[in-house]
Amino acid sequence: MKSVLVIVNTGKIAQNQNGGASVYYSHLELLSKAGFKIELLTVSWDDNTPFNEDDYHEIRPFINGLHHYTIKSVRPKKNLKRLYNAVFNPATFEYFFINSTNENYLKSFVLKNNIDFVWAEWRWAGIWVRWTDLNVPVIYAHHDWEYKLALLRSKPNFSKRFHTFQKKRIEKQLVKGVTACVSGSFTEANEITEISTKPALYLPTTYKEVQSKLRPRNKPAIVHLGGMGTTANRLGLERFLEICWPQIKSEIQGVKLIVIGGLEPAQPALKEKLKDPNITCLGFVSQLDEVLHSYDIHIIPWEYNTGTRTRIPLVFNYSQVLVATAASAACYPELEHEKNCILCTDLPAISKQIANLYKDQNKILKLARQGKQTFKNSFTSESQTAKLKEFLKTIL
Repeated sequence: MKSVLVIVNTGKIAQNQNGGASVYYSHLELLSKAGFKIELLTVSWDDNTPFNEDDYHEIRPFINGLHHYTIKSVRPKKNLKRLYNAVFNPATFEYFFINSTNENYLKSFVLKNNIDFVWAEWRWAGIWVRWTDLNVPVIYAHHDWEYKLALLRSKPNFSKRFHTFQKKRIEKQLVKGVTACVSGSFTEANEITEISTKPALYLPTTYKEVQSKLRPRNKPAIVHLGGMGTTANRLGLERFLEICWPQIKSEIQGVKLIVIGGLEPAQPALKEKLKDPNITCLGFVSQLDEVLHSYDIHIIPWEYNTGTRTRIPLVFNYSQVLVATAASAACYPELEHEKNCILCTDLPAISKQIANLYKDQNKILKLARQGKQTFKNSFTSESQTAKLKEFLKTIL
């Protein structure tokens, strides 16, 4: 049995914790079912991120060992060497955790634990492993392109544009320098292959099948799921409330919007809009089966094709009707407009489609049931394990 070192950020790993944790859980379950012995290394990127063994209770059946490491960062001096690195070694310039202390720890761990290959989750772990001279294959689990998201968050000044340019260079060097990549986005997996000429596997986030404990509502609610700490969730909801919500309220008498997820990172202007009497904010909910009703209308109003929408499989799993922008859902080729979801060209189209759905109960039932079937076919560990096993077999 081959041994894999999986590197993740410190924090609770559970399917409903957040998007990143859902990906971690899915990958650990798939690697376990594919027959690999897993050593899990949780990494704190600063001294303020505590390690708690209870955070890993749910994934204990998948792993052989649990380890923790706090990264050592060394701030460089401002001299000619730093200027040289800015031009020729952008990773060393941007990330102070690329140093001999962290490199020696990782080399020692791999050797001591007889690791056959390393699986690095998310960008910083990938960078750490990529710029450590290991003698084993490295798989980078790509979540998104940081440089693309940085350009969408706000209008950058010169300094931000410079660092975004550097990070774009680094991310391309990263995918070129590892053995292979996996990505939850079909489009970004193809993009990685074009950039790196290395193997890149499209591996959607998987979940255990569930049946909602709740009876469908007499009149469907509109649902938005996801914490405001995620750029796509926050900006998408802001735009929905600005462009779609006034028209929807005027056309659908008594319509309700349910917002699930932590609101702490939201700006005051967004929090003020969420005080609308037709909006219910539930905050973070760990047991989604206690709040997600079948046949509700689930919106994803993010307007860009970035990363992977980890909640789309959840929408299908709970037999809800997905209404999303086509760009936000481009990561999943399994989605088909008018067959298992509604895909819209822009936000005004979302308003129209939701109004039409409220007039057509039969369409709601059809889309929800077909979405559930799509979940069974494509978004369970049973549907993806063999594909991952075959991919790793060709690399290892």
